[in-house]
Amino acid sequence: DLTPDAVIAEVTDSRLRGRGGAGFGTGQKWSFVPRQPARARRKYLVANADEMEPGTFKDRLLLEGNPMQLLEGMLIAGYAIQASEGVIFLRGEYHLAFDRLERAIAQARQTGWLGRDILGSGFDFDIHVHASGGRYICGEETALLTALEGYRAQPRSKPPFPQVGGLWGAPSVVNNVETLCNVPHILANGAAWFRDLAPGSPDGGTKLFGVSGRVRRPGAWELPMGVPLRQVV
Repeated sequence: DLTPDAVIAEVTDSRLRGRGGAGFGTGQKWSFVPRQPARARRKYLVANADEMEPGTFKDRLLLEGNPMQLLEGMLIAGYAIQASEGVIFLRGEYHLAFDRLERAIAQARQTGWLGRDILGSGFDFDIHVHASGGRYICGEETALLTALEGYRAQPRSKPPFPQVGGLWGAPSVVNNVETLCNVPHILANGAAWFRDLAPGSPDGGTKLFGVSGRVRRPGAWELPMGVPLRQVV
């Protein structure tokens, strides 16, 4: 069985970067969270599914098509940082995604993959969905956390960074939906496999590109990291 530190090391070695725009190293981001066990200090994992950028729809496709993939990624990430609670910050208009996520979460609880003492491991972790009020600024992680706390979505000064003092002052990690959906595949196939999906690129894996407007082939395309823009369009 992998320890939390071993999971972080594997994700770091895969060169998975955030798929929400900033491109920060995912494993490195997780490593900044204090190492106390979840029961010693409350921690949070937040999946940013607000997706307010014009023309963006990749996260909606992932959530509607395979919500369990996100839950599995969140469970692994939650274990890695020893969080006790996960929150999916979902764009309010994504009604179908909301319904499918709620159904998937209920199934995961019924089968023992979410809740207390998951499969006898001693690890507690649960997930709930928060429907967003629809604010573009929530693409910035501290503004998102402020909105979750029930206040106006305003970015906070840093430091402290969310990994140390985030949601309600507790250590918190905010990851994009697509980022978290990559995590189960890294753990299943290995960091080297993930890196090799993007030969010649300093980043590992693939990226979902939403193409729309006056183009020949609109749609969502999964292509290796580092692909030239002219090839996408």
